[in-house]
Amino acid sequence: MAFSPCQLAYYGKLGVFRWVKDGVEFDPSKDPELSVSRDSGTFSLTAKDGPIHQYQGRYNCYASNDLGTAVSNEARIVTESNAPKFPGKQKVSKKVEEGESVVLPCNPPNSTVAPVIHWMDKKLRHIQQNDRVIQGRDGNLYFSHVTEADSRDDYTCNTQFPSARIIVLKEPIKLTVVPSNSVVRNRRPQMMRPTGSHSSYLVLSGQNLELECIVQGLPSPKIQWIRKDGVLSESRTSKDSYDRVLRFKNISESDSGEYQCTSTNLQGMITHTYSITVEAAPYWIKKPKSQLYAPGDTVKLDCKADGIPTPDVTWSINGNLLTDPKRSLKHGVLTLKNVELSDTAVYQCKAVNKHGSILINAYVYVIELPPQILTEDGLMYSVAEGQTTEMACETFGSPQPNKFCLSDKTVIVKPPLALRIQRGKPATLTCEYQVDSRQYTPQVQWRKNGQKLTESSDSDKYMIDESTLIIPEVKEEDEGIYTCEVITTLDMAEASGSITIVGSILPPVLFVNPHSPDRPDSPTQIQMTEPKDRSVTLSWTPGDHHNSPVLEYLIEFEETEYERKEWEELSRVPGTNQRATLSLKPFLSYRFRVIAINDIGKSDPSMYTDVFSTPAAPPDSNPEGVRSDSIDPGNLVITWKEMDRHSFNGPGFRYKVMWRKVLGSGPSWHTEFMTSPPFTVTDVGNFSAFDIKVQAVNEMGEGPEPKSTIGYSGEDYPIEAPMDVGVALINSTTVVVKWAPINRETVRGRLQGYKRVWEGKPSNISFLITDSNEERKVLGDLQPYSHYGLSVSVFNNKGEGPQSDPLTFHTPEGVPGPPSSLLLDSPSETEMTLHWTPPTQPNGVLKGYTLKYQQGALTNSLIDSHQDLKLDPHSRYRFYLRGYTAKGEGLPIIREGATTLDGEVMEISQGFVTESWFIGLISALVLLLLVLLILCFIKRSKGGKYSVKEKEEGQIDSEVRPMNNEAFGEYSDNEEKQTASQPSLCEDSKLCTDDTLDDYANSMQTEVIMDESLASQSSGVRDVPDPGTQESSPLNPATAISHNGLPNSVAFLD
Repeated sequence: MAFSPCQLAYYGKLGVFRWVKDGVEFDPSKDPELSVSRDSGTFSLTAKDGPIHQYQGRYNCYASNDLGTAVSNEARIVTESNAPKFPGKQKVSKKVEEGESVVLPCNPPNSTVAPVIHWMDKKLRHIQQNDRVIQGRDGNLYFSHVTEADSRDDYTCNTQFPSARIIVLKEPIKLTVVPSNSVVRNRRPQMMRPTGSHSSYLVLSGQNLELECIVQGLPSPKIQWIRKDGVLSESRTSKDSYDRVLRFKNISESDSGEYQCTSTNLQGMITHTYSITVEAAPYWIKKPKSQLYAPGDTVKLDCKADGIPTPDVTWSINGNLLTDPKRSLKHGVLTLKNVELSDTAVYQCKAVNKHGSILINAYVYVIELPPQILTEDGLMYSVAEGQTTEMACETFGSPQPNKFCLSDKTVIVKPPLALRIQRGKPATLTCEYQVDSRQYTPQVQWRKNGQKLTESSDSDKYMIDESTLIIPEVKEEDEGIYTCEVITTLDMAEASGSITIVGSILPPVLFVNPHSPDRPDSPTQIQMTEPKDRSVTLSWTPGDHHNSPVLEYLIEFEETEYERKEWEELSRVPGTNQRATLSLKPFLSYRFRVIAINDIGKSDPSMYTDVFSTPAAPPDSNPEGVRSDSIDPGNLVITWKEMDRHSFNGPGFRYKVMWRKVLGSGPSWHTEFMTSPPFTVTDVGNFSAFDIKVQAVNEMGEGPEPKSTIGYSGEDYPIEAPMDVGVALINSTTVVVKWAPINRETVRGRLQGYKRVWEGKPSNISFLITDSNEERKVLGDLQPYSHYGLSVSVFNNKGEGPQSDPLTFHTPEGVPGPPSSLLLDSPSETEMTLHWTPPTQPNGVLKGYTLKYQQGALTNSLIDSHQDLKLDPHSRYRFYLRGYTAKGEGLPIIREGATTLDGEVMEISQGFVTESWFIGLISALVLLLLVLLILCFIKRSKGGKYSVKEKEEGQIDSEVRPMNNEAFGEYSDNEEKQTASQPSLCEDSKLCTDDTLDDYANSMQTEVIMDESLASQSSGVRDVPDPGTQESSPLNPATAISHNGLPNSVAFLD
C-alpha cells in the first residue's frame, strides 16, 4: 500500500523531498519495507505481510529547491494491530414474557473505523424493523415490547468493516417469548437509549450527527422532536428509523443548541434533552498569495484563519519558525520591507487549535527584471469634455521603473484587416494613421512577410496609393502577412493584416472526414488562476486554426453535483483573447471547457478542468411574482415564482413568507418558512387586504429586504342585488337602464361589474356586462313593439350574486321589416301578377303596403301617383314593395322581371345590368332590332297582306278575356289594341307595330298604394263590370281576402 503522497508544485529546478514524522526526521529510503517514488516524495509499503503498527503517526513532507522549501499539510496514518473479531464464541439465550422490553446485544469489536452493522437471520435475511423493533447506533437490537412472533433462535449481528474488507459474524442469539400468566398490561414510555433525561454532544462543523431516542412501552410510543431554543429546521435535519433518529448532515455552528425528544403513548410520556455544541477545526478566511517581487519592494502576506476555538496562527520560512525581528507580524499579516534577492523563499502560514491544523505555502520570488509595461495595449477610455480621467499604466521591473507618457505620437488608427478572399478577386488593404500636426508627411512602407513591397517591383501585382495597397487579382502566392509601416523623423508605427485564400475547389474524393480539417484544433493547457469567491480566471493555449482564424472562444461549464449533467454556455470572448475572467454564482461546483470557433465551424471541446467550487453566501435576490392567488373564502393564498436553484447561493435554501393585515394589525409581521409555493393562511375573513412579501433565506443568511405588495384573501359570492332598477325609453329599439350603486360590503369581493339580463317575446335571453363604476347603460338592438323582462346583478371574481326583481317594459311601435317574399307571375304578355307574404318582423300594427315599380331604364327616382298602367311586353320592370305602420314605411323587398311573348315571367337578376358583357349584349340586340325595323318599313312601303279576320278576332279576344279576381289595380288604356296580324317577317315578332319604338323608348314609373281600406280580389274569374255601375273605389272591399286584412297580390294588365 502507498503512504503519504507528496507531490508539490514548484518553481525552478526539481526539488529534494524529506519527511518529518511526529516532529522527528524520517527517511523512508532507509526502511527496506518501504519504496520511494523517483519524481516525488511518495513512499509505499512493499511487504504484504508483517506488522505495520510502527508506521502509525503524523507526517509532514518538505520539498526544497534553490528557491526555498515548501511544507505539506499534516498527514495521519492509523493502523490496526489485529483484524477486528468478536471475543470467544458464546451462545446467548434470552427468555422473556410477552409485553416486556428486551435488548439483544451486538458489542462489535473495537476499531478505529466505525463498522456497518446488520441484524440478520441464518438465511442472511434482514430482521424486519419497525417502531417496535429498532437497531441502535451501538449496534444492539431494541424491542420496545415483545410478542410471541418475535421468538426465534437465529438473531445474528453481522459487522462489516468496508475499508478492511472484513465481515465478522457474531454467534446467533436465541430469543424465547412466553405468554404472560396474566393480562398483558400497557406500560408508559421509558428511555432505553440514551438513558437518563439529558445528554451532551460535541461535534465539529461539517460532520454528521445522529441523535437517538429509543424507548420502551406498550403500546409502542410515538416520537416527536423539537428544538427548545428555536425552530427545528426541516432543511437542516431529517428523521429516520421511524422517527427514532434525528439526523444532521454537514452540521454548522447555527445548529448548536438544545433539542428535545418527546415519547408518548396512552399511559404517559417521557422526554430527553440533547445539548449540542458545534466547534470547528481551523479553516481559511484569507490565504496569502504567491507573487514575484523586485528588490526594494514591500511584501505583505495576509493570512487569516478561523475556527472554534480560535486557532493560533504562526509563520515559518522554508519550514523553520520565523524569528527574524526584521519581519513584522501583526494580526496575521507578515510584512517584509525593502526585500532583497536573499528574501526569495517559501513562507508557511499555519493555523492550529485543539481540533487540528492547516498549513499553506506562499512563494516570494525576488528577482531583477528589465522594465515591463503590464497594462494591456489599446485600452479605450470614454470621458466627457471637462471631466477628469485616469489612464492605467502598470509597470514591473527591478528596480522600480520610472514612468512617463508621450502625447501626439504616431499612431495607426485603422490598421489593415485580416482579409479572407476568394482566388481571382481583388483585395484592398488600408492603413489610416495619425501623426503630430507639427511633423512632415510620413513615409508609408508596405511589407509582405517582412519583405518590402514597391509598386515598380511588379506593376501587374501591386498598386500602392499612399496608405492603400491594392492587389487586383489575388492568387495563392499572395497569401501572407502584410505590414504597414508609418515612418516619421521622430518615431514609427506599424500594424499588420493578412490575406487568406478561401473557397478553393478540392478534387472529388470518395471519403470525407467528418471532422473537417478546416475546423480549428481544440484549445489546450486549460488553467484556472486568480480564484475568488465569485470569479475565476481561465486561460488556454490556442490550437491550430487551419488557415481560418479563430473568431471567438466559447466557454462552457458543467455542474458536477447536479444529477442531470450537461454542458451550458457561460461566456464568449473574441478570438484574439487567450484568457477570460468568469463570473460565477455561490455554492456551485463548476468544471470548464473551451471551444474555438472559426468560419468553418467549432472545434472539439478541450479537456475539462478540475472542479472549482464557490463558497456559500446569502441569497442575492428574492423571488419574483409575489401575489395572492386566493380562491376559497376566508383563505389567503400567497404564491410566487420559484427561484432557480442557481440563485440559492447556499445550503438550506428556503422562502421566508411574511404577511400582515393592511388595517388594524400594526407593524408586526407573521412569518413562516416554506420550501416551495404556495402558502395558505386560513380563517382570515373574506376579501381582506394584506401586506405580503417573500424573502429568500439560506444557512448563510437572508437575501435583500423584499418589497411588500397588497394581496387579498379569497372572495365569496355577493349577497345582495342592485336596488332602484329603472328603464327609460329612447326609441323603439333602445332604452337606458339605471340602478343604484351597490353596498360594497355586500359584494364580499372585488366588484368586477354589473350584469343585465333581459328576455323578450318570443323567448330570447340576452345579457350585457359593464364596468364596476357604471350605474347606467344603454341597451340597443331591441325589437320594436315587444315585451321585455329585465334583471340586474353584481358579480366578483367568485361569481354572480342574486338578481334584482324582474322589471318589465314594452318597446313602442316601429317601421316594419321587408315582406318575406315577392313572386312575379305573368298570365299573358301584357299582364303581371305579384304575390307576397307579410314581414316576419311587423314591429307594430301593419296598416298596409306601398308598391312602386319602374319601367325601362332604372333610375333613382320613383313616381308616386295613381295612374293607369300599360304593360309593355318588350320592357322590363323593377318592383318595390313595402309594408307600413303608424310609424311609417319599412324596408322594401325588390324584384325585377319582364313579360315574354308566351306569357312567362323572365326574372332579371339584380346587379348584372352594369356588367360589360350585358351592355355589349344589349347594344347588339338594339342594332339587330333597328335592322329588323328597317326591313319592316321597307316591306310595308311595298304593300302587304292585312287580315281583317285576325283583327276582329284580336279585338273580341281582348274584350272577353276573363279577369283574375285577385288582380289589383286593373288598368286599361281603353284604346284599340294592336292587331296580332302583321305582314310577312313581322308576324311572329310583334316588332313591326306603329307603337313599338315609342313604347320602348318611354320609361314609366308608377306607385300603387294599398291601405287598410283596400282589399285584394279573391282568386277566381269575374266579368268586367259595366262602366256605368262600377264603384268609384278601384277595389271592392266586400270581396277582399288578405293576410291580416291586407292584400298579398296585385295584377297589372295592358
